[in-house]
Order: sequence, then structure tokens, then C-alpha cells
Amino acid sequence: MASFEPVTSVVRALTVLRIVNDLDFASIKQIHKLSKLHRSTVLRMLETLMHEGYVTRDEQSGMYRPTGKTLLLSRGFDEKRQLSQLASPTMLAFRERIGWPSDLAILDGHEMMIVETSREYNIMAINHQAGVRAPLLLTSLGRAYLAFCTPAKQEKLLATLAASSRSVNAAARNDPAGVQKMLEDVRQKGYAIPDPDFNSSSSSGSGLITGFSVPVFCGGEVFASLSTSFLISAMSLEKGVETLLPALKETADTLSELISKNYG
Repeated sequence: MASFEPVTSVVRALTVLRIVNDLDFASIKQIHKLSKLHRSTVLRMLETLMHEGYVTRDEQSGMYRPTGKTLLLSRGFDEKRQLSQLASPTMLAFRERIGWPSDLAILDGHEMMIVETSREYNIMAINHQAGVRAPLLLTSLGRAYLAFCTPAKQEKLLATLAASSRSVNAAARNDPAGVQKMLEDVRQKGYAIPDPDFNSSSSSGSGLITGFSVPVFCGGEVFASLSTSFLISAMSLEKGVETLLPALKETADTLSELISKNYG
């Protein structure tokens, strides 16, 4: 949940930019109709976007169109899409091998973000689609990444989490020693499991699904984390680790090699 109410002018400017981008050539009348904004507001947003270089006006037709600068806004998305396309075949092969799906997530800000998943649209897809964010301290994806960070990076991330007021980061504020113990356990075992309470919450599938994660490395440093998930009714977490961990680690090693050679 956002800490503040959305800034109305920013929302309006983004709405106008999206419409111009969708239409390629757009008139004030078209933008007004699609955005439901007053014409004077549309004009003010367009002039602001022109000032910042994202929109230009054709002098002959009076129509507005996006500039090449808008491509800069998709740079991060394109990088993530490249990673998704790179990882997808390996993750699908893993699913065919073990019969359960996997998720690949990278650090985005101070959370993990799923960039690729081999889940089909069913109960296993609950809250695990590409683009979904996962808390660092409560999910196996977050824990696997955080545990294998360099000490300096881990310290910086934990300090940021401790300064946050979000409930998902409470352990960093209230029990830093417990967090360090948990991370050391992850490093020793080589894999991470989710927080039991968080995993049984409605936001994570109402306790129907469990799983675990391992780190994915690039250039000797942790780059992402890879998880596999399965129905608790099919097997316990302990049995899942015993059965699936070797294959998950092997897949993570394959992804590490692919990413090191081809990504970026």
C-alpha cells in the first residue's frame, strides 16, 4: 500500500502520455474523449510532456505524437523481458522433468519481482504471475537472495527494511538477531523456505501451496532466486525438499551459466 495519496497531476500526465503513445498521432479532442479530462487540462499536460521531451506537436496537422525519449521508459522492462525469454526454456524443461512449476525473481528496489514463471493459470498461479513482488524477509525467493548477498549489500538492504514501517519488514526492526540466524541457516542449507505464517496467509494461496528457493549467480554474485512450488496435499515441505532440491539446484546452475554468458 502506498504511503501517500497519488499525485493527481502525475496521474493525469501519465494518462495523456499513454493515450498519445497508443494512438501515435493524437488530437486534443481524441485525448479529451479517451481520458475524460477537461481540454484545458489535456493541453497543460501535453505542454508539460513537450517541455520534458516526451511528446512533440506536428505544426501542419496540430496532432501530437510520442518522441523517441519514451523508449527510455521501457528500458528496464526490456531488460526483464530479455531475462524472461532467456530463462523460459530451461524453466519449462524443469517443469516437465519434475511436474511442478518454478518462478525466477530478481531484486527490484527492496523486494523480489517475478520475471518468469512456468505456472499455468490454475490454483498454482495464485499471486505468482510475472511482475508480482515478494517480500525479502518472508518469502523463500527473498530469503534465498538476501542470504547470499555480499555482506555490504545485505547490510544495506536490511537497514532499509528496518527503516520501513511495513509489516512484512517488521522482523528487520524488531528481531535483527533472528533475521541473521535465519539467513545463516539458509546459507548452510543452500536453500530457503518461506515464513510459515506468511505462507498460510490468503495472500500466498491460503496455505494450499508451499515450496522453497535457491540462489542464481552471475559473475560470482547472487543475481536472482529460483523457486519451485507444489501443493501441500501432494507432499510435505520436507518431502518436497528431499525430492526436488537436487533438480532445482541443477536448474539454477544452468540458469547461472546462461545468464552469465548471454544477459546484459
